[in-house]
Amino acid sequence: MLKPGGELYFADVFTGRRMPDKLKSDPILYSECLGGALYSEDFRRILREAGCLDYRVVASRRIALKNKEIGAKAGMVDFYSMTIRAFKLDDLEDICEDYGQTATYIGAIENHPHVFQLDDHHTFVTKKPMLVCGNTASMLVHTRYAPHFKVRGDCVTHFGPFNCASVSSKMSEGEASVGGSCC
Repeated sequence: MLKPGGELYFADVFTGRRMPDKLKSDPILYSECLGGALYSEDFRRILREAGCLDYRVVASRRIALKNKEIGAKAGMVDFYSMTIRAFKLDDLEDICEDYGQTATYIGAIENHPHVFQLDDHHTFVTKKPMLVCGNTASMLVHTRYAPHFKVRGDCVTHFGPFNCASVSSKMSEGEASVGGSCC
C-alpha cells in the first residue's frame, strides 16, 4: 500500500509469543484490546512480505496485567504497547550492515530543533555526526527526512554486520550508553 519511500507510523499491542486461538477470541481479552494482539515476529514477517524489510520500534513498554482474571486468562502470554516506524524502500537489507556511513541531523524538522528521535536507538543531536547502518542511511536519504540530514558514505565497502541494538537492550547487557546511537 505504501509508495516507495512511504512511511508507516502507528502504535498497537503486540505479544512476545503466539497466542492460542481460544485467547484471541476470548471476549474479555478482546474487549481489553489484548485478544487481537499479534506476535511481534509474525508482524515482522508480514511487513517483510509487504516490502518493508526493516521496521523500527520508536517506543515500547510491557503491559502489566493488574487484573487477576485477565492475568489468569493470558497465562504466559506477555503483551507490549509498541510504536512502530517502517519505510517501503527497495534497498533495505534484512539485518543492519556496516558500510562506514555517518548521518548528521541539521536541526530543521519542525518542533525538533535540537534532537530528533528516529527510533529507540537512533537519537540524532543537531550537527553531531553519528555512525549509522546502511538501512538507517537509506531511511534518511530516500524518505521525507532527506532534507533534514547529511549522510556521508556509500555502500561500496562492507565492514560486516552493524551492532544496531536498542540502547535499552545494550544497557541490560552491560554495555555503556553511547548517547542513543546504534554503535
